[in-house]
Amino acid sequence: MVKYAFFLGCQIPMRLPNIEVATRKVFEKLNVEAVDLLGYSCCPEPVVSRLVDEETALVISARNLTLAEEMGLDMITLCNGCYETLAEANEVLKHDAEKRSKVNEILRKYDREYEGKIDVKHVIEVLYEDIGLKKIKSLVVKPQKMRVALHYGCHLYREYKSADIMRKPRMMREMVEQTGVQVVDYGLERMCCGYPSMQASEEFSLKERLARKLSKVVSAGADAVVTACPACMIQFELGQVMLRAHGVQFNVPCINLMELLALSFGVPSKELLLEFHRSPVLQLIRRLEG
Repeated sequence: MVKYAFFLGCQIPMRLPNIEVATRKVFEKLNVEAVDLLGYSCCPEPVVSRLVDEETALVISARNLTLAEEMGLDMITLCNGCYETLAEANEVLKHDAEKRSKVNEILRKYDREYEGKIDVKHVIEVLYEDIGLKKIKSLVVKPQKMRVALHYGCHLYREYKSADIMRKPRMMREMVEQTGVQVVDYGLERMCCGYPSMQASEEFSLKERLARKLSKVVSAGADAVVTACPACMIQFELGQVMLRAHGVQFNVPCINLMELLALSFGVPSKELLLEFHRSPVLQLIRRLEG
């Protein structure tokens, strides 16, 4: 059995319980033991927090990492942003003695010490490297007959194990292809969905990022967008609602990778909380189920 300390992050428990449910169903099928990481905090957020105060951001990340160290388990995360924050902090603290010393000076006040004993892995890496495509394909009993566009998410390109930034996106594409879908290329796979820029300009985020991507997705004839990142899912789903206020209409279903895997493994759609989606995922799946 594959065993990891499970870092759920903030967005999934608060806003996207459907992703957690699908993930636990998939883990059960694949014999992955995800041990809940009790007492964790925000990772913290990977874009702004380090710009405001790098040391504080590192301390918060290091505290989360020490929780997994106490368990003696490597950490698995579902969120691209959490992955970048925690994996990068882990790399910095393992190799920068000065920063590690400063962080531990603060952590010791709370009876903690970062030792650099664990690794951080995205769920895509765990499924691809520890489980393997052969095992995943063997569990597909209900191929999903739809055309999908992939949105990998910016933070998935962050790489700490090789110089190949496409390593994890390729893993994701290969896994998606095992579920029976047809992946369609639309040319803007690497463009940001606009979620980070929402903090600076709603109009730019929605019109210059999200709408541009959705236009290409629709033109490519995709039935849905598949993403691995909860923040990106919020942008794709809530962003489509917000675009209507700007006079722009889209109605594209957005499915998380773990939901797609669960459906292809034969998990009944009624068990996956698909009604939590703000895009017409439930309607799409019902139509496919006939």
